[in-house]
Amino acid sequence: MLERIVELSVRYRLLVLVAFGTIAALGVLAWKHIPLDAFPDVTPVQVTIYTEVPGAAAEDVERLVTYPIEAAVAGLPRVQQVRSFSLFGLSYVTVYFQDGVDVYFARQVVSERLLEARERIPEGFGTPVLGPNSSGLGQVFWYALRSTDPAIPSTDVRALHDWTVRLMLRTAPGVDDVLSWGGHEKQFQVLVDPARLVKYGLELREVLAVVAGANRQVGGQSLSVGREQYAVRGLGLVHGVDDIARTVITQRAGVPITIGDVARVVEGSGLRYGAITRDGDEVVLGMALQRIGENAEGVVRALKAKLELVRRVLPASVKLDVVYDRTEIIGKAISMADRAMIEGVVLVVAVLFFFIGDVRAALVVVVAIPMARLIAFLFMERWGLSANLLSLGGLVIGLGMTLDGPIVLIENTARRLGHGAGGAIDRTRVVVDAAREVINPIAFGVLIIAVVFIPLLSLEGLEGRLFKPLALNMVFAMGGSMLLTVALMPVLASLALRPRAERDPWIMRRSKALYAPLLKWSLRHPRRLLGAAIVALAVALAIVPFLGKEFMPTLNEQEIMFRVTSIPAASLDESVRVSKAVHETLKHFPQTLHSTATIGRSERGEISDVNYMEVLVELKAQEDWPKAIAYSELSRQMGKALQAALPTTVVSGTQPVQMRVEELISGVRSPLALKIYGEDLRTLDHLSQAAKEIIESTRGAADVSLEANRGKPQLIVRVDREAAGRYGIPVDEVLEAVRTGIGGRAVSQVIDGVRRFDLTVWTDAAQRASPEAIRAMPLRSAEGALVPLARVASVELAEGYSFIRREQLQRFAVVQLGVEGRDMDGFVTEVSKRLAAAVELPEGYWFDWGGAFENQRRAMARFAVIVPLTIALIFLLLYTAFGSVRHAALILANIPFATVGGVFALFASRQYLSVPAAVGFIAVFGVAVLNGIVLIKFFNGLRAE
Repeated sequence: MLERIVELSVRYRLLVLVAFGTIAALGVLAWKHIPLDAFPDVTPVQVTIYTEVPGAAAEDVERLVTYPIEAAVAGLPRVQQVRSFSLFGLSYVTVYFQDGVDVYFARQVVSERLLEARERIPEGFGTPVLGPNSSGLGQVFWYALRSTDPAIPSTDVRALHDWTVRLMLRTAPGVDDVLSWGGHEKQFQVLVDPARLVKYGLELREVLAVVAGANRQVGGQSLSVGREQYAVRGLGLVHGVDDIARTVITQRAGVPITIGDVARVVEGSGLRYGAITRDGDEVVLGMALQRIGENAEGVVRALKAKLELVRRVLPASVKLDVVYDRTEIIGKAISMADRAMIEGVVLVVAVLFFFIGDVRAALVVVVAIPMARLIAFLFMERWGLSANLLSLGGLVIGLGMTLDGPIVLIENTARRLGHGAGGAIDRTRVVVDAAREVINPIAFGVLIIAVVFIPLLSLEGLEGRLFKPLALNMVFAMGGSMLLTVALMPVLASLALRPRAERDPWIMRRSKALYAPLLKWSLRHPRRLLGAAIVALAVALAIVPFLGKEFMPTLNEQEIMFRVTSIPAASLDESVRVSKAVHETLKHFPQTLHSTATIGRSERGEISDVNYMEVLVELKAQEDWPKAIAYSELSRQMGKALQAALPTTVVSGTQPVQMRVEELISGVRSPLALKIYGEDLRTLDHLSQAAKEIIESTRGAADVSLEANRGKPQLIVRVDREAAGRYGIPVDEVLEAVRTGIGGRAVSQVIDGVRRFDLTVWTDAAQRASPEAIRAMPLRSAEGALVPLARVASVELAEGYSFIRREQLQRFAVVQLGVEGRDMDGFVTEVSKRLAAAVELPEGYWFDWGGAFENQRRAMARFAVIVPLTIALIFLLLYTAFGSVRHAALILANIPFATVGGVFALFASRQYLSVPAAVGFIAVFGVAVLNGIVLIKFFNGLRAE
């Protein structure tokens, strides 16, 4: 069949050239439509559920909100894992589904179960909603708004972003949401004076009802007047502070009592859960989230186009600065892959020219490089693969393999033409005969290489999402190579090659002069040569256990980010002060351009308390640095300076994409994490502290830290039911004083055009400024007497948790760490043995490792099973092709010897055996088998002649 295709291709050369020209054009169009990104989106199929629980502590959020949601979604079909994070004022639950589940189906089934969960959540503890339909790497664009006019309050800048900038950018194609972070949200506040309530004989709940009811708008259907019909509208919306203050609550002796008589009505700012500082000054940050499956480069390009319009409508005193742009690292990644491809092409052309010695033949072979890549682009578009560092890496790795077939065919054709030099020959017939000789072994070699990459296609989880595109691209490129070899190469050979006397180029003559004596010696001393090869193989196998193992090397993003964690008791104002100190430290480094600190959490984007911040360091162009320094070394020096300047904090360095990937792997922000599961939080604290001490004393441990969640100050108001009963004060009234009076309660919204601002009822700030003021907060007894809160409830200070983690319906604590100077696999093995010997776990508690380590072990375990099966399959294919066990075994014997150089190279360069290194060895397997097939087939042909 293949021989027939070759004959038809040469016969209809013009049609073949037109067909491949069309394929090339379609490949170029496909490249323009393929999504571009720096890194494969490794986000699993997940659905996030947010529940805002204003004022609730982490313990109450977990018990009353998080657990009912977990219980409702845990039994959904194809759910792989459920993780949750409960912190002050927020419940965050993530449901992970198995690979292959449609994300919209997942969101639908989760939405259905949330109806059940809402019934189990007590009134006043929020309403669960689905998070954005974005991935863990969906933060593709950040920008900051700041005012250069001190007269413009922060609330106006935030309102400008929320109701103008954000809405304009959300219309950009591919954007799922734009989050607001930082600044102050504008509120209309009714600050009630409890003493005035008592004076007028009113209750707080009456004020709540009146404030909510007096801000309404209704429709009264229509009224027919003569021949006309009038729409009836009831207008009762408040438009500002004066309208609210004039609202009547009741009357006494014909005198109206208004909101203004019992409260101050002001425009203020709401409670904040986070802040943003840029170069030490507070700003408002906008964070654009890319919808799952969209082209990151296209989304950012659309956002930038919208920004041009946004800048035109912004006031002159408000500036917009870009903080983070994913296309910068995308450009670096794509250019890196392109540079590797170009360097490979140059090397290939040089090798072809020097070893073939025929410029025409070399140029014909070189055509296969871009054509194979364009064919691969067509398949990538069809399969929905993105172009990133790893998927394009598959094309780079396969560069040499895709040329094997064309080189063998063209070299054999040139050799056959050389035999007829000087006489009249039928070039077309020679080309067809030459292709017939080698087309079957070439095709079989391509099939073998495709089989060799089966282990990569079998990977699961994060490693599968990372390396399957690479393997698919390899298969696509090899398929393109096979198509080129069968159809296009014979046509180009028949057009371009000319009969010329067969004469080796000088480099081949020199090589043969060195190789021939070595070959003769080898054939005369086979036992010595085999013995030396076996010794080299044995040494390589002995070295393997000392190589160490890791999941994958760190990608140099040329971006630096720091995590800065203060004590759990730190307030937002204290964290803002720390962020300014961070900037003062970083600006002394001449490489620093800007620093942006994201503190706490945004409305629906992060899950951190106010004692945690992430600092993105924007660096100047490398040519502007005073001296050359590696990014890793610069990060280390900056981290050391920050830790010295902020001794009460924990500082760790990372990179933006790396940090998000680490969170996706195990839900924690570190390369490696020890998880301790159990029920009692205090026991988990004790066990994690003991584990931390053991880890710190182990060689290679770096940046070891416990998550600072213990020590959150709490003021607990515990109702004395008996005392409240004696005064005739319902328990609900006491709790309402705590929830609304101390915490504030949004009862309505003030509507200003499209803008909406919460209308909140609070007690006056002086009545809740301290524990003593809260104890003295007046309540009204059944007889109308003033009763301080301390008479019916205890008000005491305590220490609680800033957040609580759960996984698979179980609490757990985390020890975060990195590993330096040794491999991660060996480190984990040593620590696990020491923990088992030194830490006695109570019943119901256990340790587990998270982070890249679990992915590395799962991938290596999968390779340990699949690779031997793949080799067995290759053996069967070889036996089918040659009909000889001896020949099949001879080719397979090349595989272990082919790995010797790779093992020695890893050992000499002090690299670890990572999953990418294993991918490299798999590629070597394919090359070794392909070379063996061609060589044995050629030997057999010579013997037959």
